[in-house]
Amino acid sequence: MLCSKRKHWAKVGPGRRPFAEISRLINSFWISFCRQFEGRQTLSEFSHSQRSMSGGVDWTKIGSQFAQHFIKCLDGKKYGELSKFLGKGTIASFEGNNCQGAEQIIKLLQAFNKSYPNTEHKVSVDVVPISGDTALLFISGKRRDNKHRKIEEAVCVSSSIILTKTKGGFSVTNWLYRGEKKSANIPSKELEIGGKLTEQFYKLYDENMKQLRPVYNNDTRMKYERDELKGADMIMCKLTPGASDHVEETKKVKLGFRSVRFKSVKHDLQQMDVHPIKNVLLIQVGGMLAPDGSDQPVHFGEVFLWSKVKDGWKVMLQVFRQIY
Repeated sequence: MLCSKRKHWAKVGPGRRPFAEISRLINSFWISFCRQFEGRQTLSEFSHSQRSMSGGVDWTKIGSQFAQHFIKCLDGKKYGELSKFLGKGTIASFEGNNCQGAEQIIKLLQAFNKSYPNTEHKVSVDVVPISGDTALLFISGKRRDNKHRKIEEAVCVSSSIILTKTKGGFSVTNWLYRGEKKSANIPSKELEIGGKLTEQFYKLYDENMKQLRPVYNNDTRMKYERDELKGADMIMCKLTPGASDHVEETKKVKLGFRSVRFKSVKHDLQQMDVHPIKNVLLIQVGGMLAPDGSDQPVHFGEVFLWSKVKDGWKVMLQVFRQIY
């Protein structure tokens, strides 16, 4: 079990409420997101929904290019370029340290680079549109630096960005980054629900993955490695071994994805960061997973958007990646 380490957000300016500006912004696009889906969708309709939600923005291309550029700026210590995408309301958690505002974030990166003056990231990017002008970017891969020079020593990295299109370009509203630091980062007492939801989620997952169904609904979207799924039925089909074969055989349909092969799995959670977005929680986790009792666990990274609805907290968006 992760030990929670509470580090409060650095304020920008006297009397400024953390997250006030960002909460209003994210809440508006979250309402827009929820209205995009009325009724159920088949898997074949999922890609069309993503195009509709993008509002004309090619988020798959732009999001991937932005993430790669952002990481290159991080490696190149191009603080001025990074600052262009960070505002006073941007909130960040970098290796378990929290701050708000471009100035404070850059100071945090400068302190990090004193210990790691030379970094090189090799990452992949998953992009999931949230609304017409906003997307979630999930970055995963490895980092080499002066303390981890060999590829076998490279640090597994997970990073999440909430990116919003503005009149002048693009702006980062939330940024989470984790490398080798292990902790549960819950900045305030009000966010402890995020830790409880996460612990319960993986407890159910490890006991019997079929128990996860109640945390999803018909609007939930998941990207599991390369597979994109929508709705509790499709997600549970992905997470239940043999289910895709059974559905295709009995329903005479082609799903376009295969169910997981492992019959059981154990997660060792080593990292967790929780961000508040009004009544939505952005939670990124990382650690090790061992399928079917394997003695060779693999690194994984995962990010969630949890939303509180009438019948409790539900996962509205989930992205999963193994990190090799």
